[in-house]
Amino acid sequence: HQLAIEAVKSVNSIDIKHDEVAFLALAERLGVPLLTYPADVLNAQTTPNPSEVVLSKLGVPSVGEAAAQVASGNGRLLLEKQKVTVASGKKHTLAVALDAAAERRGVVAIVGAGPGDASLISVKGKELLEAADLILYAGSLVPERLTHYAKPGAVVRNSASMTLEDQLHLMSAHYQRGHLTVRLHSGDPAIYGAIQEQMTAFDERGMDYFIVPGISAFQAAAASLNSEFTIPEVVQTIILTRGAGNTPLPPHEDLAEMARHRATMCIFLSATIAKRVQAQLEEHYPPDTPVAILYRVTWDDEEIYTGQLADLAALIREHKLTRTVLIVVGAAIGARKNRSQLYHPDWKHIFRTGKPAKVKKIKK
Repeated sequence: HQLAIEAVKSVNSIDIKHDEVAFLALAERLGVPLLTYPADVLNAQTTPNPSEVVLSKLGVPSVGEAAAQVASGNGRLLLEKQKVTVASGKKHTLAVALDAAAERRGVVAIVGAGPGDASLISVKGKELLEAADLILYAGSLVPERLTHYAKPGAVVRNSASMTLEDQLHLMSAHYQRGHLTVRLHSGDPAIYGAIQEQMTAFDERGMDYFIVPGISAFQAAAASLNSEFTIPEVVQTIILTRGAGNTPLPPHEDLAEMARHRATMCIFLSATIAKRVQAQLEEHYPPDTPVAILYRVTWDDEEIYTGQLADLAALIREHKLTRTVLIVVGAAIGARKNRSQLYHPDWKHIFRTGKPAKVKKIKK
């Protein structure tokens, strides 16, 4: 079966076999422990080859397969139940499972690269890039500098020219080889990241995956504008949305209706329909509402333009902006007047009771 005898970690069976001479001798010969399990533990396993005969004699439908699964922590067997006859004529069954801790299984990490500045990726995201066997990145939106973290021998591919099917074919091939794949998306993958269709395909294929969040462009915008987007008594809500272009908005998410809230609105993917967006916003925001237009925020060629809502479309047209643009609208932009209650001297809570702090003296 092409399994190395030197790789055996333990011999395993049901507890009533704890003193079985053949099992003890085998464990001693291999230099591994003999581990046994009660019937209720074995019965909790789902095995491919249960036996009515074994159930009638031992109270469990499987010993070899179930014990291998329990000991390995792995439900998948390398070798299903085999019947063997030893020199004495006594018959035994055996099965083999791979220790889950030793198994290298494929996995896909969907990683947020951040808004553009390569140094804004998370520590976990960087570590995954350094360990990845395949890095598949959205080259038109993610800085190539991040791929320089790749280890020697890693495959690095730009997905800009690939269809979803092309990407899945490549990721599946690496997954089947037990590789770590990093699917590197701009910003935070959960915001306009087109990852839902990928996860659907992963689920259909039984592929393991997880998401590592990243800094979104709207968060980077607040930093670049030196602004807090939630100002006490002015605005406490942030709306992330887009205008209705080639991809229509759901009927209940009409931009003009959302403008009623006068929240801090961050509008993605809408530079080419700026005139329409401005008209919808002006239905409820005053014309002098502050606006900011951020092109490739945090990238080396970042451009930021500020003004009033009445000038939104003109600013975008004047600077010939068409893509990789975030529009921010709201009174929070550049606001400096209001104070929160969080650090007000009259505001008491469990960490700040208003009582003099006790100083603990350290004995010398």
